[in-house]
Amino acid sequence: MIYEMPRETILVVDDNLDIRGLVRICLEKAGYTILTAADGDEGLRLYLEHQSSIALLLTDIAMPNMNGHELADCVLRIDSQMPVLLMSGDAWTGYRGLECIAKPFPPAELIARVGRMLKDGSTHQVQRNAVSI
Repeated sequence: MIYEMPRETILVVDDNLDIRGLVRICLEKAGYTILTAADGDEGLRLYLEHQSSIALLLTDIAMPNMNGHELADCVLRIDSQMPVLLMSGDAWTGYRGLECIAKPFPPAELIARVGRMLKDGSTHQVQRNAVSI
Protein backbone atom coordinates (compact mmCIF):
# COMPACT_ATOMS: atom_id res chain seq x y z
CA MET A 1 0.00 0.00 0.00
CA ILE A 2 1.29 3.46 -0.92
CA TYR A 3 0.83 6.33 1.53
CA GLU A 4 1.01 9.92 0.37
CA MET A 5 3.19 12.15 2.52
CA PRO A 6 1.29 15.05 4.04
CA ARG A 7 1.87 18.22 2.05
CA GLU A 8 2.71 21.25 4.11
CA THR A 9 0.78 24.41 3.33
CA ILE A 10 2.59 27.67 2.69
CA LEU A 11 0.89 31.06 2.60
CA VAL A 12 2.53 33.20 -0.13
CA VAL A 13 1.78 36.93 -0.01
CA ASP A 14 3.06 39.28 -2.72
CA ASP A 15 1.40 42.17 -4.55
CA ASN A 16 3.19 41.26 -7.80
CA LEU A 17 1.05 38.75 -9.71
CA ASP A 18 4.00 37.39 -11.72
CA ILE A 19 6.18 36.78 -8.66
CA ARG A 20 3.26 35.24 -6.77
CA GLY A 21 2.62 32.90 -9.69
CA LEU A 22 6.25 31.89 -10.11
CA VAL A 23 6.68 31.22 -6.39
CA ARG A 24 3.48 29.18 -6.38
CA ILE A 25 4.59 27.03 -9.34
CA CYS A 26 8.06 26.53 -7.86
CA LEU A 27 6.79 25.46 -4.44
CA GLU A 28 3.96 23.31 -5.79
CA LYS A 29 6.47 21.40 -7.93
CA ALA A 30 8.43 20.81 -4.72
CA GLY A 31 5.33 19.19 -3.20
CA TYR A 32 3.90 22.01 -1.09
CA THR A 33 0.28 23.15 -0.99
CA ILE A 34 0.12 26.89 -1.65
CA LEU A 35 -2.34 29.59 -0.64
CA THR A 36 -1.76 33.00 -2.23
CA ALA A 37 -2.74 36.53 -1.36
CA ALA A 38 -2.18 39.83 -3.19
CA ASP A 39 -1.56 41.98 -0.10
CA GLY A 40 -1.16 41.85 3.65
CA ASP A 41 -4.86 42.36 4.37
CA GLU A 42 -5.84 39.40 2.19
CA GLY A 43 -2.91 37.41 3.61
CA LEU A 44 -4.11 37.95 7.18
CA ARG A 45 -7.66 36.99 6.21
CA LEU A 46 -6.41 33.76 4.60
CA TYR A 47 -4.15 33.05 7.58
CA LEU A 48 -7.08 33.39 9.99
CA GLU A 49 -9.23 31.08 7.81
CA HIS A 50 -6.54 28.40 7.45
CA GLN A 51 -4.24 28.91 10.44
CA SER A 52 -4.47 25.33 11.63
CA SER A 53 -2.95 24.06 8.36
CA ILE A 54 -0.42 26.77 7.45
CA ALA A 55 3.15 25.67 8.13
CA LEU A 56 5.02 28.77 6.88
CA LEU A 57 4.37 32.38 5.90
CA LEU A 58 6.32 33.61 2.85
CA THR A 59 5.66 37.32 2.33
CA ASP A 60 6.99 40.23 0.35
CA ILE A 61 8.00 43.19 2.50
CA ALA A 62 6.93 46.13 0.31
CA MET A 63 3.19 45.94 -0.32
CA PRO A 64 0.33 48.43 -0.22
CA ASN A 65 -2.05 48.55 2.73
CA MET A 66 -0.44 46.15 5.20
CA ASN A 67 3.24 45.51 4.43
CA GLY A 68 5.09 42.25 5.08
CA HIS A 69 6.51 43.41 8.41
CA GLU A 70 3.04 44.27 9.69
CA LEU A 71 1.62 40.97 8.41
CA ALA A 72 4.43 39.01 10.08
CA ASP A 73 3.80 40.88 13.35
CA CYS A 74 0.07 40.01 13.23
CA VAL A 75 0.72 36.35 12.47
CA LEU A 76 3.43 36.03 15.12
CA ARG A 77 1.13 37.55 17.75
CA ILE A 78 -1.27 34.68 17.02
CA ASP A 79 1.40 31.95 16.67
CA SER A 80 4.84 32.94 17.90
CA GLN A 81 6.28 29.68 16.49
CA MET A 82 5.15 30.29 12.89
CA PRO A 83 8.14 30.20 10.52
CA VAL A 84 8.23 33.44 8.48
CA LEU A 85 10.36 34.03 5.41
CA LEU A 86 10.38 37.59 4.09
CA MET A 87 11.07 38.42 0.43
CA SER A 88 12.60 41.70 -0.65
CA GLY A 89 13.91 43.28 -3.82
CA ASP A 90 15.52 46.05 -1.76
CA ALA A 91 18.62 46.02 0.41
CA TRP A 92 17.92 43.87 3.47
CA THR A 93 18.66 45.29 6.87
CA GLY A 94 16.89 42.68 8.99
CA TYR A 95 13.63 42.76 10.87
CA ARG A 96 13.17 41.20 14.31
CA GLY A 97 15.49 38.33 13.49
CA LEU A 98 13.27 37.03 10.68
CA GLU A 99 14.89 35.38 7.69
CA CYS A 100 14.79 37.14 4.33
CA ILE A 101 15.44 36.00 0.79
CA ALA A 102 16.54 38.62 -1.75
CA LYS A 103 14.63 38.92 -5.03
CA PRO A 104 15.35 37.75 -7.60
CA PHE A 105 16.22 34.30 -6.27
CA PRO A 106 16.78 30.99 -8.03
CA PRO A 107 13.96 28.47 -7.48
CA ALA A 108 16.41 25.98 -5.94
CA GLU A 109 17.42 28.55 -3.31
CA LEU A 110 13.79 29.24 -2.40
CA ILE A 111 12.97 25.54 -2.11
CA ALA A 112 16.08 24.91 0.01
CA ARG A 113 15.34 27.83 2.36
CA VAL A 114 11.70 26.82 2.80
CA GLY A 115 12.65 23.18 3.40
CA ARG A 116 15.30 24.12 5.94
CA MET A 117 12.96 26.47 7.80
CA LEU A 118 10.24 23.84 8.02
CA LYS A 119 12.73 21.21 9.16
CA ASP A 120 14.35 23.56 11.70
CA GLY A 121 10.93 24.54 13.00
CA SER A 122 10.34 20.97 14.15
CA THR A 123 8.53 22.26 17.23
CA HIS A 124 5.97 23.80 14.88
CA GLN A 125 2.91 21.60 14.78
CA VAL A 126 0.66 21.96 11.73
CA GLN A 127 -2.42 20.97 13.74
CA ARG A 128 -2.29 23.65 16.40
CA ASN A 129 -5.11 25.07 18.46
CA ALA A 130 -6.81 27.80 16.48
CA VAL A 131 -6.60 31.29 17.95
CA SER A 132 -8.55 34.25 16.60
CA ILE A 133 -7.87 37.95 16.88
